[in-house]
Amino acid sequence: MWRLFLHLHYTDFPFLFKRAFLTAFERCKSMIILSGDTHGSLDIEKLMPELFPFKDLTKEDYVIILGDFGFVWNRVQDTRERTWLKWFDDLPWTTLFIDGNHENHLRLAEFPEEVWKGGRTHRISESVYHLMRGQFFEIDGYTFFTMGGAHSIDVMYRRPGVSWWPEELPSEEEYSEAIRNLEAHDWHVDFVLTHDLPTKQLLELASYYEPYILTDWLNGIQKRLDYRHWFCGHHHVDTNLSDNIHVLYDHLAALNQFDE
Repeated sequence: MWRLFLHLHYTDFPFLFKRAFLTAFERCKSMIILSGDTHGSLDIEKLMPELFPFKDLTKEDYVIILGDFGFVWNRVQDTRERTWLKWFDDLPWTTLFIDGNHENHLRLAEFPEEVWKGGRTHRISESVYHLMRGQFFEIDGYTFFTMGGAHSIDVMYRRPGVSWWPEELPSEEEYSEAIRNLEAHDWHVDFVLTHDLPTKQLLELASYYEPYILTDWLNGIQKRLDYRHWFCGHHHVDTNLSDNIHVLYDHLAALNQFDE
C-alpha cells in the first residue's frame, strides 16, 4: 500500500507544531522527499543539513523541489551560482526540481539535456537535475508526471529578461509533448508534480484567484488522469486540498512504500 508522510517544518499554522521530526521510518529502497519553493537562498533553510530531519541519505535518495528553484538566475553563471551549485553537489542526496515562474528559463534551456529515469532533464550540475515539462519519470518503482511553469502575478514589478521571462508558461510544443507522454502511459501515473494547481483546486484554495491557460490545461488533464497524489508549490502555503492533492511550502513530504 502507498502511504504519505508529511513532515511539519517551521509552519506558521497555530494548530500545528513549530517543528516535528520524523523519529523513525522504514527505508524501502530510495527516499524521495518533496519540498516547496526555495526561491534561491531565500527559502533554503528547510534544506539546510543541520535542520533537515531525514538522515543517512545518499546520492540514491532524492529531494524534489516543486518549482521556483531560483539558483540559476543571472544572465551568466557567476560566483554566487557556482557556490550554491557546489553546495547542492556536496549534499548527501540528489536534488531534482521542476521549474516555476520565478526562474531564468533561458538559462535553464542552455544546460545539457539528458534522458534520465525515462524523461528529459537539464543537467544543472553533478547532482542537480531540472525535470523538464510534460515528462514521465520512473524513480525506484514510482512514476512521476512533471509540468512546471506558472503565471507571475507580480509581473508588473519585474523586468523582462532580468527578473521575468515569458517562458514561465509552457509552449504549445510542451503541451503537445505532455499529451503524447500521457497517452503513451495510458493516462496513469503515481505522482503528479506541478508548480501551480488545476483551476478547480486553485479556486478552492482562494476564490479570488484568476484561472489562466495553464491551470485550465491542468484541470483538463486532471479529469482524465488516473493518479495517486498530486503535489504543487507556488502558493506559499502548506495545505491539503483533498486526500490526494497537496500544496507544499515549508513542509516536506516523504514518499515511501510500505507493506500493510
